Amino acid sequence: MTGKRALYRRKSCTKTPCSVLCLVGIYTFNSLAEMHQYMKEKWNSKITNGDTVYILGDIAMRGTNEELMALVAQLKGRKVLIKGNHDDVSDMRYKNVFEEIYDYKEITDYADQDAYKLVLSHYPILMWNGQHRGTIHFYGHTHNTYENEFYQE
Repeated sequence: MTGKRALYRRKSCTKTPCSVLCLVGIYTFNSLAEMHQYMKEKWNSKITNGDTVYILGDIAMRGTNEELMALVAQLKGRKVLIKGNHDDVSDMRYKNVFEEIYDYKEITDYADQDAYKLVLSHYPILMWNGQHRGTIHFYGHTHNTYENEFYQE
């Protein structure tokens, strides 16, 4: 396998100031443009065009968004979208900025010559393929609900 893979989830934001949740924490920005610039710089400093990046859904709220599509097109890497409930993939531009789009995907990835089976979805799944044989489930959609707290236990 060439390149590295990264999991990244963008939280939509419509108000100023806004925040984005990513792998390393929560940041506050004074504008959407400032957030987009920060995301692009951080992303492109870590990701190369040889890397595959799985985005676990909700890249944007439903509807057309010229600015968002332009931003995603500037991000390095082979971008694969695991479709979320706010992703309107009937917009043909999604097919232009993402190499693949799935509802759910099972992959095998490697780290230090060890193979890891992964299940990728937008939603948490109570039972997934291989869960009792070491398969790891990554998902993007969560809320502060009783169901999510139960799932985390």
